[in-house]
Amino acid sequence: MASYRVLFSAEQIQQRVTELAARIAADYAGKRLLCLVVLRGGFFFAADLIRQLKGVEVEMDFVKLQSYAGRKSGGRVRSGEALPRVSGYDVLVIEDLVDTGTTLAGLHEALKAQGPRSLRYAIVVDKKARRQVPFECEYVAFDVDADTFLVGYGMDDEGKNRTLPFIGAAQG
Repeated sequence: MASYRVLFSAEQIQQRVTELAARIAADYAGKRLLCLVVLRGGFFFAADLIRQLKGVEVEMDFVKLQSYAGRKSGGRVRSGEALPRVSGYDVLVIEDLVDTGTTLAGLHEALKAQGPRSLRYAIVVDKKARRQVPFECEYVAFDVDADTFLVGYGMDDEGKNRTLPFIGAAQG
């Protein structure tokens, strides 16, 4: 069984979610926002974040993308379904992790082609050390410089440990 070193506790995560929600709510005050949640990893973050968006009319939709095979990013993004319509919406994509940038860069181009009013990203962890494609996110809870495999709060290890309340780094 794998062991994990806690990088960010449940309390630290909730504090950052609250801070990001306040920023997002201020940026979208009085507007209608389409929150596009990237499944499965973004689900936990989205649930916590969206409930705290006061003064914003929120709609939700989901997209399922996959670029990981085991613990390695394959560099190719797979989607099992058509993307939701985002034309004319202010769109906030909610995701657990950006590392190589490949997944979100591909999603960004596909969504941008539909003509959203605005398109921004809320991410739990930004791993710039692994970036292969330039990509910047507007709302980031945590930056992780090390090239380490993460689990918890939506991030999984081959389907396991996604429900851990903390974010941990794999050891060994």
